[in-house]
Amino acid sequence: MNPKFLVEVIPTVPSDLVSVKEGARIANKTERTIWRDIRCGKLRAWGTRRCYRISVSELLAPVAVRGCGNE
Repeated sequence: MNPKFLVEVIPTVPSDLVSVKEGARIANKTERTIWRDIRCGKLRAWGTRRCYRISVSELLAPVAVRGCGNE
């Protein structure tokens, strides 16, 4: 193998992580809806099982996209 083609992959973790409970309050959704979105793959989560953290910017991204067309 040629070492110049090997690149170290560094996982990035967002800096705006909050708990599911806090995220539900911020997005005005139920915790159950947030858990469903995580389970379906619509929302990424970091952490161990049942102690997940979610990104606020990722959580609120669909709201910003929907609002652009109504101007």
